Amino acid sequence: MEGDPLKKSLAWLHGVLRGKMGHGIETRVLQGQHVIHAKKGFMQFDFVVPNVVSNVDGNWHVGALASLLDLVGAITTFSYADCVSTVADFNSSYYSTIKIFLP
Repeated sequence: MEGDPLKKSLAWLHGVLRGKMGHGIETRVLQGQHVIHAKKGFMQFDFVVPNVVSNVDGNWHVGALASLLDLVGAITTFSYADCVSTVADFNSSYYSTIKIFLP
């Protein structure tokens, strides 16, 4: 793993998912996320929005969405650059709310 940024970034992601790294909010935001495909500088995920990140109206909390984008962006950038000091511009536009439906 020494010297392989993709493996290090995936280990970082799995550490956060298991609650062994990062903060509790990061683990909750990434709850239920699965890597479908990963290569240097590119990652594809399967993700179902967990109920724990909803606001009082049952919508996906925009702060949780922003945290998800930050985490996934940093992990993907790390898989390419092998560092987290890389400058990246993550831009998000919110056109409407995302309702979380309970099964």
